[in-house]
Amino acid sequence: MEQMSFKLPALSESTRTIRHIGIIVFEGVILADVIGAADVFGVGDRLISSVFAGQSGYAISLLSLNGGIIRSSTCVQIMTLPLPPHDNHNFDTILIASGTGNFDAYRDPGLVGWLQDANANVRRIGAVCTGVFVMAAAGLLDQKRATTHWALQDKLIREFPQIKVERDASTTEDDGIFTASDVGMATDLALTFLEDDLGSSVAKRVAESLQVTQRRREQIPVRPTKITEPVSCTKIQQASRWFVEHMAEAISIIDAANYVSMSERNFQRQFKRETGWTPHEFLLHLRLDAVRQQLARTDLRVDKIARRCGFLNGEHVSKLFRKHLQISPIEYRRNERNAQNQAIEPPPVSTNAQAPILVFDAVAKNTLADGLI
Repeated sequence: MEQMSFKLPALSESTRTIRHIGIIVFEGVILADVIGAADVFGVGDRLISSVFAGQSGYAISLLSLNGGIIRSSTCVQIMTLPLPPHDNHNFDTILIASGTGNFDAYRDPGLVGWLQDANANVRRIGAVCTGVFVMAAAGLLDQKRATTHWALQDKLIREFPQIKVERDASTTEDDGIFTASDVGMATDLALTFLEDDLGSSVAKRVAESLQVTQRRREQIPVRPTKITEPVSCTKIQQASRWFVEHMAEAISIIDAANYVSMSERNFQRQFKRETGWTPHEFLLHLRLDAVRQQLARTDLRVDKIARRCGFLNGEHVSKLFRKHLQISPIEYRRNERNAQNQAIEPPPVSTNAQAPILVFDAVAKNTLADGLI
């Protein structure tokens, strides 16, 4: 069995206190979340050991409901430990990674109960994108501010109406509960935790050491940043929702104006004033964001994605991508895949070969693969 393994640096045997980080993963976990958070705490631990004597260090364990091998979104397999009894662990922080399996996991009563018990015993809990649903199911977000991916926000509100969803936030924190909106943002949360623990200068040095990309913040945004800000005109909110629901169809600005019983001229003026975008700009960027999501998460041809998202064809999408993102759709897909893989490319897998396994256990100070061979 081919394996891919790494472990965090051995912990110092000095009197340093150790903060134990538990990263919970499920089937289809986004590998970038796991690697990103592990890198932050691993580099942070080395930096603390060498420069900041006496400060707290970090140890990490990968966890799943029952332990064992979990298949990631890139088909790299991850070896995990089972969730320990709630009265027999010393976790300082719990982080729930993003992934498709979270939608099944949050209905598991065993997981929900474990998180409820853990919440009383850990200092902070964070979740990324779909992982927010897991925290919500455990009631950890009741009456608290939270965010998730914009395409999942309505689902979150429908299923958990007691949550105060912040639609335009990329991250939130409320009473030790942290949420992040998009996949791959476990790195951001980990750096936030590191900064809370050790200050901005240490977090900055770790980020520089990792050469953490600012791609997410520097790229031209393709989602209207004011899409759901509270506005005084309820009709404009209704129209915004209508655009989201019908963006794949051949719709016009007149259709949207008629939907909310406004004249086209008044609708255009009100929409621009309340959102900062013209209706045409709003719809264009909404569709472009849908294309981006499809490129990153599917292997569909650009032509097919274009039609699914309300564009004429792939050539039309290519022109818009070059105009707004200065990159072709194919290049964008390749860059996204590379970013998700975080420079870890699984070797070609033959029909008879098993996927590689990614394993580590900072607490035991050895790789968990040792017991598998």
